[in-house]
Formats: sequence, C-alpha cells, structure tokens
Amino acid sequence: MLSLARGLSVLRAFEGRAALTVSEAAEAAGLSRSSAGRCLYTLEQLGYVAGTDGLFRLHAGVLRLAHAYSFSDPLARAAQPVLDQIRDRLGESSSLAVLDPQDPAQAIYVARAAAARIISIPVQIGTMLPCYCTSLGRVLLAAAADEAAVARALRPEVLVKRAPSTCTDPIALRTEIERVRTQGYALVDGELDAGLRSISVPVRRRSGEVVAALNVASPAAHRNTDWLLETALAEVQAGAMHLSRTV
Repeated sequence: MLSLARGLSVLRAFEGRAALTVSEAAEAAGLSRSSAGRCLYTLEQLGYVAGTDGLFRLHAGVLRLAHAYSFSDPLARAAQPVLDQIRDRLGESSSLAVLDPQDPAQAIYVARAAAARIISIPVQIGTMLPCYCTSLGRVLLAAAADEAAVARALRPEVLVKRAPSTCTDPIALRTEIERVRTQGYALVDGELDAGLRSISVPVRRRSGEVVAALNVASPAAHRNTDWLLETALAEVQAGAMHLSRTV
C-alpha cells in the first residue's frame, strides 16, 4: 500500500497552502518529483485535486472524506449538539479537537459550533493548530501517556512566536502542561493570536482515558479571562461530562 501512503502524504502537503507545484508537493511530502507527479495525476482523476497551468489545488471532492468522517465518527456526531448548546448559551464559539495521530504537535478540529462573530483565526472542521500555544492542545498534551509525543510537540523548531504573549520556552511549557494536568483545564490568553482567548477541558471515556478536548474561544475584546474562568469553564465542563457518558 505504498502508493496509497504516498497519495495521502501529497494530500497532507496542502495543509496551509492554497496551491502547489509538482516540485513543491514533492518537497513537502518527501517524495521524488516523478512520484509526486504520479500521485497528483491520480488524485486529479479521482476528483480530489485540480490542476491548472502547473499549479494544483484541492478540489471539492476532498470534502466527501471530511463529511464521511463527521458522519461516521461517534464522538464527532455526539459532540455537535453539545457544542451547539454551549455556543447558544454563551454566545461564543465552541470546538472539539483530538491529537493528530501523525504529528502530536498538532491538534485537529473534528467538530465545531461557530458564533456569529468574526475571529482573528479562521477555524473549521479539519483545521490543525499547534498544541503548545492553544488551550485545546495543552489539554491533549497533558493527557498524553507517551512522553516522546510531548517531547516531539515541544521541539525548539516547533515553538514559533505566534504573538507577543506566545510562550516558546520548553521548560515553562512543560510546567504549564503539568499545571493543566493537575487543575483539569487550560486557559490560553493571546498566545495563538493576540486577539483570542480560550479555555479547554478534557473529554474522557468512562474508563478515564482522555479522547479529546473541548473549548470555548472568544475575541479578547469581547470577553476577559475572569469570564472564561467564572462562566465558560462550568459550561465546557458540563459539556465534557455529557460527552463522557456517550463515548
């Protein structure tokens, strides 16, 4: 199944990019130019990418894969009405994320209820954001049983200064992750983006295993950290507890 693996690596190469040349896809996927070209040709025939004048872009056919996941995954299905209720009660966006199985430095959004408000970081189902500077990611790292995964997520080359308040000190981040593990929630203020605050809690199976993280995020100009702690935290904890009874 090497060809399948190569094709998927080419699809992943589009993360964060509007378009790729064959050479760029090859470099991003770690393939030869000829292998990347064959993958792109096949993906184009299947309706997953579209090529014009040497540039390839993801095609709407990729959305079928995302829709299939949202429909088939019991956690994502169960989470959607919970997120909708949190959004409606608080007037702020709520999301559910899991660790990327390919890269534990990234959290993948698998369900979301967006508030009718523009936020500085556009987020939708399938968006991947770094764990070290997001409340969802810190909750997931705090629950990670594999210390190697945490170390990988806190590699110096990963810790980019995303905003003036972003913590990029591995020692300080480990201390914060330990605090999250102890207190049961993560609060991040302006580290992913100066205009965004969020609070997250773990979602556990009945066995106690953490399977996801659930959050509320708000523009910094609209909500302060006291509101997140005094109002939003109880709502996301209640939502996580409800989900824990279904997974």
